[in-house]
Amino acid sequence: MKQFRYWTEHILLLFIHGICKVLPWSWSSNALGKLASIIGPKMAINRKAVKNIRAALNCSDETAHEIAKGHWDNLGRIIAEYPNLKTIATNNVCIKGLEHIIRLRDDGKAGILFGGHLGNWEVIPYALLQHANFSAHPVYRPPNNPMVDKRLHAYRSPKGQLMPLSKSRKGMMGMVKALKNKEHIGLLIDQKYNEGINFPFFGMNARTGTAFIELAKKYDCPLLPIRCIRENNGFCIEVSPPITTLNRKVEDVLSEAHTLLEKWILEEPNQWLWLHRRWRAEDLKDVD
Repeated sequence: MKQFRYWTEHILLLFIHGICKVLPWSWSSNALGKLASIIGPKMAINRKAVKNIRAALNCSDETAHEIAKGHWDNLGRIIAEYPNLKTIATNNVCIKGLEHIIRLRDDGKAGILFGGHLGNWEVIPYALLQHANFSAHPVYRPPNNPMVDKRLHAYRSPKGQLMPLSKSRKGMMGMVKALKNKEHIGLLIDQKYNEGINFPFFGMNARTGTAFIELAKKYDCPLLPIRCIRENNGFCIEVSPPITTLNRKVEDVLSEAHTLLEKWILEEPNQWLWLHRRWRAEDLKDVD
């Protein structure tokens, strides 16, 4: 049964991406975003998104459903945009704070970029490669479907210029090797990490990974916050000044990173991924 589901998902993705390659990327993005915003709110999993939104943002049920609908639109657009990442990154991106990337590129040191599931985060590695000749190997959580994983892996690795690293033991070895070689990695820190520490996120305990801070301290790496926001007919990538880790506790650095993430999400709540289990049910604020 599992293999049947995997093949069905893979064939459906092949069909969708086949159409997306033929159409102008903005057309397919608009179409799949609209479709997802209609279908998504009718799915049972939407209840999880609404509950997360209400608990994190302290908003009404009506507002939470509206944000969830926008979040589905964004998610549908991301799926449609995978086959056109290079085109989008080349022609439809502005970058604020590019000087921080240039400095990191030229300082001869390893570096770590971190962000969250905002806008279309998959655009970031391509955009930095296209506009600054800057390589940041993306660290990602592989989907359960290995065939889908293989397909998305190919999109994330343009002509072998980037080396996607999975969140696994093998991936951690790849991250360490890259940093030892004075290369750069980019990762998203807003998902639940069972082996992490309990730490406040929107006022609720969330299991949070600290490896990105520990690696930055160990290898004396600049730690750069970065986000990608959907706006107008493209994206704006914003690079913030590096967060210092020198002589600071891991918890203090993590608090600063979480504060920045919360600010970004509050500014564009419909562009964050609300579906994943960021908080345990018992840690969610009572919104019923």
